[in-house]
Amino acid sequence: MVSNTMRLADQISEAILEGDFPPGTRLDESGLAARFGLSRTPIREALAEVCARGLAERRPYRGVEVVSPDPDVLLDRFEALAEIEALCASLAAGRAQMADLLALEDLVHRMEDAGPDEYRQMNFDLHDRICRMARNAELARVADDLRLRLAAVRRAQLGHADRRQRSMREHRALVAAICDRDAVRAASLMRAHLRAGAQEVLSMARETAQPASSATS
Repeated sequence: MVSNTMRLADQISEAILEGDFPPGTRLDESGLAARFGLSRTPIREALAEVCARGLAERRPYRGVEVVSPDPDVLLDRFEALAEIEALCASLAAGRAQMADLLALEDLVHRMEDAGPDEYRQMNFDLHDRICRMARNAELARVADDLRLRLAAVRRAQLGHADRRQRSMREHRALVAAICDRDAVRAASLMRAHLRAGAQEVLSMARETAQPASSATS
């Protein structure tokens, strides 16, 4: 279950990635508390997570400032997640029970008509479900951690309709491979799916890294 701190960190991270807070912007706790209607304590906790994701830094006498996302860090995380989830998809193809497969097919079917916000949540649920179907608690734990670290960039990426359409096609093929018990194809499709997402996220990160004409202080 995603904590309230992580949800708030996702919202701030998405705002950074979508250009609402350009590099150099100071993330003022009081201003953010007013923006989200919260006290400063949860804001402070969320900002610590945003810093851990590499989207901001706490600087002496300046507080927390937005920094340009590091493409190398994002690529490392996506590569790790792609390999772990590819293994999970492979194991799921062999270990999933019929009830699991039916639920997975139902989920991907419902995603067809989902709006942007609903699709983002269903996307998270689909990947989480596949990892659980692998029946390996350690793999699921590592995948969960990486997925949460990348949640904001992936949510921002799926805000684009064309990417959601491509994502949907990739999901359909992936679920079909798992339901066909084709472990090799399932792993290959999952790996390609996440690598394609990584390239789009890296493109977004490079755009975000462009110098802003002005920064809020």
